[in-house]
Parts: sequence; C-alpha cells; structure tokens
Amino acid sequence: MKIYKWIDKYNKRYCYKINNKYYRGRDAGKTVFFRLHPKIILYYLIRLIIVIAGMVTLKESILSELKKPLFSKRSVFFSPDSYSTFSIRIQEFLLTLFGYRLFVSPSTLPQLSQKEVMRQKLSFPKVDNPEVSVIIPVFNQLAYTFNCLKSIQENIPETLNVEILLIDDCSTDDTPTFLTQNVSGITYIRNEENKGFLINCNIAARLANGKYIYFLNNDTQVTAGWLKPMLELLEDEQVGCVGSKLVYAHGLLQEAGGIIYQDASGANYGRNDLPDRPRYNYIREVDYCSGASLLLRKRDFEKLELFDQRYIPAYYEDTDLCFAVRNVLKKKVMFHPLSEVIHFEGVTSGKTIKKNTVKAYQEVNREKFQLKWQQVLLEAHGHRNDVSEDSRKFLPAKRLLFIDDIIPAHDRNSGSYRAFQLIRMLRELDYHITFVPDDANRTEPYYSDLAKMGVEVLYRYPNRPAMIRELNATLEKCDVIWISRPQMNMEFRWLFKQFPDAKWIYDTIDLHHIRLQRQAQQSGDEALFAEAARVKIDELKIAEAADLTLTVTEDEKVLLEKEGIKTVAVIPNIHDPIFSTQNISFDERKGLLFIGAYNHPPNVDAAQWLVNEIMPKVWEELPDIKLTLLGSKPSSQIYDLASDRVIVPGYVADVSDYFITHKLFVAPLRFGAGMKGKIGQSLAFGLPVITSPIGAEGMGLIHGENVLIAQTKEEYISEIITLYRSKTQWNTLAVNSHEAIAPYSYGAVKRDISRLLVSLTLKNQ
Repeated sequence: MKIYKWIDKYNKRYCYKINNKYYRGRDAGKTVFFRLHPKIILYYLIRLIIVIAGMVTLKESILSELKKPLFSKRSVFFSPDSYSTFSIRIQEFLLTLFGYRLFVSPSTLPQLSQKEVMRQKLSFPKVDNPEVSVIIPVFNQLAYTFNCLKSIQENIPETLNVEILLIDDCSTDDTPTFLTQNVSGITYIRNEENKGFLINCNIAARLANGKYIYFLNNDTQVTAGWLKPMLELLEDEQVGCVGSKLVYAHGLLQEAGGIIYQDASGANYGRNDLPDRPRYNYIREVDYCSGASLLLRKRDFEKLELFDQRYIPAYYEDTDLCFAVRNVLKKKVMFHPLSEVIHFEGVTSGKTIKKNTVKAYQEVNREKFQLKWQQVLLEAHGHRNDVSEDSRKFLPAKRLLFIDDIIPAHDRNSGSYRAFQLIRMLRELDYHITFVPDDANRTEPYYSDLAKMGVEVLYRYPNRPAMIRELNATLEKCDVIWISRPQMNMEFRWLFKQFPDAKWIYDTIDLHHIRLQRQAQQSGDEALFAEAARVKIDELKIAEAADLTLTVTEDEKVLLEKEGIKTVAVIPNIHDPIFSTQNISFDERKGLLFIGAYNHPPNVDAAQWLVNEIMPKVWEELPDIKLTLLGSKPSSQIYDLASDRVIVPGYVADVSDYFITHKLFVAPLRFGAGMKGKIGQSLAFGLPVITSPIGAEGMGLIHGENVLIAQTKEEYISEIITLYRSKTQWNTLAVNSHEAIAPYSYGAVKRDISRLLVSLTLKNQ
C-alpha cells in the first residue's frame, strides 16, 4: 500500500527529529524535562498522527512497535532494582508512543536486577595462546558488566582464541562475587585500592598474553561480527590501532571516529545522527577513536609504554594513545564502520563535567594533552570548522566518483567482477572513491566488500534531492567522474554542472547497440532494430561529450573511432590465471559446463540452444555426458531445461570446483557484445573452451590454439564430441589458456588505468 511507504518515511524522519533534538539538549546539560520543549512537542503531534494512520491501516510494524513494551518485563534503559515491572511498562510504552524507541536495536540486551544477574552463569573457553586479550575495567554497575560479557559470549568468533581480563577497581556491589563464582574462563583481577581507569588498563595490559589488546568499556554491548573487521585492518603493518562505530543504546550514533582541534578540544563525528547514513560507513583514517572499543598490537602498546600516567585517573588517555600511534610509531589510526558496538556512555563517570567528579578530569587532562602535543596541534590541526569536512582531512587528495547500476555483485556476473576489480585498482592508485549505485540498495555482502576497501558508498537516498544533498555534504571536490553504461551517463549528466572541472569517463561495459542489433538479427524483431538505432545515437552523443570513453575490446574501440570518437581506450575484463592444487587430469574430468547470469538474454538464448538443439545429437554419441548450467538468477526458462542430464545448481558463491572437475566449457553465444567474462574465467582455470565468434571476440583467441570456435549447430556437435575424446587436443588448449589471458591480468590492466588517468589529468592543464 502506498500509505505504508508514507508512514515508514515520515515515521523515521520525525522519530529522528525527536531523538536528535532531545539528546542534543541532554548533551548541552538539559534535564529530562527537555522532552517538553515546544519544538519537540510539535514533533510529537506529527508522530501521533503517523501512529494513528498506522493503526487505522493495520500496519504491522506500528502495531508491533506499540505492543512490545506492554508485554516486556524488562527494559534496556530502566533497572528493575529501581522501577517496578508496571512502571517499566508504562514508561517504555509512553517513550515508544512518542518516538524514543524506534531506533533501539532489537538485539540490545535488557537490564536485569541484581538478583537476576546473580542467578546467571557465563562460561568462556580457557585458551593457552590467545590472539586477542580483551581488557574490561569495571567499577560497580554489575548489570552492565553482565550484559557486556553476555554479548561477547554470543558474538565472539568460534575460530578466534580470545582471553578476557576483567580488572575490578574495588567494586562495592555484587561484582566480585559474580565474577568469581558465576563466570568461568576469564581472568579476574581485583585491586586492593581504587586506582582509576587508566592504571587499571595498564595493569591488565601487562598481564595480557594476546598478540592484540582490545580495550572495551563495561557499559558496552558488542554486536555480531564486530571483532573480525578490526583484526583484518591490523593485518596491515601501517595500521596502528582500530576503533569501532559506537552507537548509543537509543539507536543514534555516538561516534564514527573522533576529531581533535588545535585547542585540543574534540568532536565525536556524527554524534546523535543516524548511524546508517553513508558518510559514517566507510573505513577511514581519523585523529582518534574512543577507548570504549579500541584494538591495537600489544607490542605497539608496550613500545609506547602503555597509557601515559599524566592522565590519571582517566580522560584523554585514549586520544593521547592515538596521537602517539600516529606521531611516534608513524602508523595510522583507523575507524571501521563494520565493527559496531552499543555504548551506554557515562554509566560510571557520568556525561557532564561536574566539580569533584572523575568527569572533571576531562578538562584538566585536555590542558595536559594540549601542552604535550602543542607542536603537533599547531602544525597539523586547525580550528573547529565544518565537522563533516574536518572528518575527511586524511582522505587521499585525489577524489573519484564511480557510478553504476548496482553495487558490484562480483561473484554473479562479469560486468560486476570487472567493476569491482577496477575500484580495487583505483583505491591502490590512491583515489578516494565515492560509489553511487543507481538502485540505492545496500546489498550485502557486496557493500561490505567495498567498505573494507575504504570506498564510500552512497547506498541510501530516498529521492534525488536527498542524494544531491548527500553528495554536496561529502564531495567538496571531484577530480574524475567514472560512469558506467549509457543509461547511467544520461541520468547523471547533471553532475558536470556541479563539478565542471571533473574529468568525465564513460565506461561502455559493452556497446549496447551492437548487442541489441545482434539480438534483433537473431530474432527478427523490428522493435529491437529500432531500439538499437536509438541506443546508438545516445552512445555516440555520450562518447562525444566525455573526456574519455572506455571499451572492453579493441574491436569496439575501432567501431567508435570510425564514428568519429577520438578519445577512446580499451580497459578489458580482468583475468589472472587460477592454479588448482588438485591438478585433475583429462581422464578424471567429466561433463560440460556453461555459466552465465540468466537475467541477460544472450545467456538464456545460449543455454536453450545448447540444451534443445546441440546436446541431443551429442548425447547420441556420448549418452553419459552431463551438462551443468551454472550461474545466478536462473529463470523458469532455465529451470525448465533441467533433467537427469542437465543440472541447474543456481547461484554458487565459489565456482572453482565446477571449473576444475568438468572436461569442457561450451558457450554457444549467438548475440551479445563486448568481452565475455565467462570465456576469460574458463581460460583462467585452464578449462578448454568451445564458443562462437561472438563469444571469442575481442580477446585475440586463435582457433585450435587456445580455443575452438564454432558457429553452426553441426560445428558445435562435432567440436564437442571430438574434443571430449581427444586428450592431446584438450591438453594443447589447456596449456595455452593462461598465455591467452596474459594481456588481461590485474597488473597489466592496472598499469593501463594509471597511464590513462595521468594522461587525462594532464590534459588541458
């Protein structure tokens, strides 16, 4: 229903406004009565209208949102030791009704009473050679400590050896009893006197046995998959420490990395904003990351002589550590958005600076920090400006905007694989990349694959004005705009008014009008002929306007040059040889293989022709042969081809086993354009190929030397039967396959990309 989309859109918008306004007020020192601010009351009224609309239309998300607090005995925010169950339900219902609970993660653990906690048991595996030492300083607040440990237990990777050290700074509640009697597999250390946060961390670090030390506050809850991304970043020796994306329990962002200014004051980037906004969700270098969730090598921590004790008892010690990592060890401090940790913040020390409290040391230690790092602050840190711009100061100077129809699904089709490899090359050439998928979807696991490369993905924009605002907010400059496919170039031409100095690269992927012409010739469809003519006009107009047009084959480059396009270059599909340790021989292999994305008409046509017209004659000679139609998005047309002899597995993430066990790859493509990824993929695996002139085009392949080329049904039948029986011919093609793809290796294409970009940048200077 259309009204459901309206409800979802405005519900999120106004709940965000309510939460953002209120929590910004609380950060500024306002009391809980700030909920009654006139502007927030106006937002409440709109929220109530939305809720009523949802109830009247029986919208499930609204109804379940309202029912949940009425049937919940426990709350993430209210302790059962302080409030009755009835009180918790009423408060939670009212706060839900007025929009304060929309963004709370359903995985956040609720608070238990002290008695309930004392009935719980936790167990962790005891390890002899831990890779990571998790250090959790605690002082009272047992309910939070329990939830912290519980979240670790639920989310710790099974394959990772982790030790947990809890250091108790003289807690006066049931913390020592619980940790000694109810928790097994941890190292529990209790101080004889209160020493403060900083000393506690240093004591525990000296006792840690792991290669890595991970500092974690006890008022946190880790989430699924939070640790692995941090460890992956630290595989790079140039990275010194990694921090998480910290999200408040109420669901808004606490910090996506921190910024330090010349006066040593700081800013938590993104504070009280929506944590799923694209600008907060790519890996980047930062001034510092909060010690609430911070990972580094133990040897690096020891080189820096642990936390500097001038900051006793607490505050600025994590900022100082990050500064030392960058300025003493000469390593990077990195923020990782895929490591998400829920942080209640200030449970032990509070959130506002008050005299005679630990929090008061925040200002005292700021002055100490400023004195220690005075020269660095003067040379490398400016005055507070636009926080969004300040957050991007460590990004590469070269900026590139890359636009395609989707986030590259690199294991599903050759076009996406090529795009993914090009993006990887561009990152290695030190470009900061902002990627815009036209469908706006944050598709996993492909979004995460780009995020891990440090690519900024504008994956969510509800409409064009919002997308333009996000681009304006995050792209203060743009050197190159790389747009794939003709339809994307037509749609995004407005960007060149926004960035008139940017160089325009038009990546054809393949010449679409050639593919449509061939399909029209195959089918005799007059409408397709007309469509091909229209697309050709568009493609030539775009190529004339662009600073550089890319084709994937030399043949298509020549076609464009004959049409008067002068700035054309070839960037082919990327294929590196793939070597199998199994070395399965000719005699051990069985069956024929075809692969393709079946939302692409040439692949559907090839599969149907192969099964319905070619294979029946092959089976007369070789009745035991099985054909596998591998690939993503198989339609009913493809599933209808399945039989005892025809296998349709659907999408398979790792196709290696298919290529190293089958005897032949057959691709009877009758129309299409560009370089065919399936042919290069098969050659990369050393699997002999039988294909058409269209399948082999643009790769310089030679019949009988590194491929067999057939055109008619009879030719395919003959070549399949002969090659399936000929070990000598099979070995010749297999041996020559890797040499055939040498020009399309990652290194070769990367060199071409680098040369083209340098030439393009120097042009007109």
